[in-house]
Amino acid sequence: MVRFIYITISLFLISLTINGQENNHVEIFEGRGTFDSKVILDLSYQNLKSVPIEADNPEIEVLILDNNNLEKLPVWISNLKNLKVLSVRNNNLKSAKSISYCTNLEQLYLSGNKELADLANLSSCKKLKLIDVIDTKINDVPGWIQMMDDLLYFKHSK
Repeated sequence: MVRFIYITISLFLISLTINGQENNHVEIFEGRGTFDSKVILDLSYQNLKSVPIEADNPEIEVLILDNNNLEKLPVWISNLKNLKVLSVRNNNLKSAKSISYCTNLEQLYLSGNKELADLANLSSCKKLKLIDVIDTKINDVPGWIQMMDDLLYFKHSK
């Protein structure tokens, strides 16, 4: 019975994902592990201009906002105390200051935000291991990066 419910919910979510996209074909393979829908929130390809309040859930660990029309991230994003992965690729962000208070963040993907010129000082995000700012106006490594002992990867364009 539980398996039937999971299959039904998965099919429903897949149909919502497919119908909410433009001409892009996206498939989601949900691995064999257990899946808690509260942990991952994927709002990619939704033509969002702002992050919906449903994303303000402290249980979220992975927030995917790729390929939307976001110009800024909400201040309340710092309320996501369990947030480990934030992906906001291919949007219209000009600034990403509010993420500097996401202290449990481990991976940050901002690539494709062509007008993004300013990256907040993320040195308070002690667990951050990866930052991707390819195809933005951030062309140099910020000075505060040298203070981040656990950062393994900072990817930027020249």
